[in-house]
Amino acid sequence: MTKKMLVAMAATMALALPGVASAGSNDMDVVVDGHAGTETRTLAVSLADLNLASTNGMRRADSRLVRASKQVCGFVNGSVLPVTDDYRNCYGSAIEGARSDLTSLAQRQS
Repeated sequence: MTKKMLVAMAATMALALPGVASAGSNDMDVVVDGHAGTETRTLAVSLADLNLASTNGMRRADSRLVRASKQVCGFVNGSVLPVTDDYRNCYGSAIEGARSDLTSLAQRQS
C-alpha cells in the first residue's frame, strides 16, 4: 500500500468516526474531498508549518487547499480538458468544505 493510499484511508476513517474532528486525521491537517461522477478522491493537506493567526499563513493555507481541490477533482498538469460542469461542481464543493475546515482550524489555533 502506498503512502498516499494510507493517508487517504486514515482521512476517510477519521471523517467516518463519531467524535473525531472533521478537520482531518491530524490536528493540523485539512482533508479535501472531491466527488467527480461516481469517484471520490481524498487528500490530506498539512498546515502544521503555518501560523494560521497571520494573514500570510492563511493565504498560504488557502493556496494549498485550492491546489488540493483542483487535484482531487482531476486538474492535472495545468489543465482539465475539457472543463466540465462535473469538474466545476466537484471543485466548488471541495474548496468550500476545505475552507470551512480551515476556518475552524484557524479559530482553534488562535
